[in-house]
Amino acid sequence: MPSGDTKAEMRVVDIYRRAGDKLAENWVFIDILHYLYVQGLDVLQRMAEINRTAYP
Repeated sequence: MPSGDTKAEMRVVDIYRRAGDKLAENWVFIDILHYLYVQGLDVLQRMAEINRTAYP
């Protein structure tokens, strides 16, 4: 994606799992769909349009 003038923020969620006293897993979810939507690209809308044309 080319850069633009729109300022956007990344929404991030960290999920941790402990095993005893140690960190066993760290999952990081980054909301890419939200970021692209703020930048002017609605991925879900594009997918719906593709599905409508592919499966009329």
